[in-house]
Amino acid sequence: MEVANNKEGKPLEYYLARYQSGDPEEMAARCALPWDGHAFTMCLLGQQYTVSHPDMTLDVPATNAERILFLRYLLDGCAVASSGKFLAYQEFPWGEVYLQQFTGRCIKRYAFSYGAKPELLDRIMENLPAKRVSRSDCGWEVELMPGLYIQFLLWQGDDEFPPNAQILFSDNFQYAFTAEDLANIGDIVMNRMKQIGALL
Repeated sequence: MEVANNKEGKPLEYYLARYQSGDPEEMAARCALPWDGHAFTMCLLGQQYTVSHPDMTLDVPATNAERILFLRYLLDGCAVASSGKFLAYQEFPWGEVYLQQFTGRCIKRYAFSYGAKPELLDRIMENLPAKRVSRSDCGWEVELMPGLYIQFLLWQGDDEFPPNAQILFSDNFQYAFTAEDLANIGDIVMNRMKQIGALL
């Protein structure tokens, strides 16, 4: 598998080695994923992927960050239904440790990318796809993977205050991913948003 850079490359090699030696039927049962004896069926941001085992060939192009996300879920995640509650990043185990990084990489990036461009954000989210939520001036809910929801909330700035944002995760994320994964997830979603915005 081609390695893009050291930041993603070495983790990708590590997780891929674990994946290749793992039991796909156990992964499918734990993650509640369809398994046909050769490949898993997985969904990410509304796009369906076929992910083979053990070589991890995907039928749809994916970035290394997205491949790592699939591997993290298959190796250590667990499908658990949400209670309907949404949590801020720091409410997850170890979230306080990484909060500063998450705030800079995700929350501030979101606020300053779209705080003055709510119309662009609306068009992007309609194409993602996402559904509008009533929280904040401009709130959207995205389904990352089946049953795993993220709310992107935006408050527009004015002459006195800069735009502000919050990103909330359905409470079942704590069973599927770690706090460190959530920062990568924020990057993945906003990179996809940027790609869509560039085409509008």
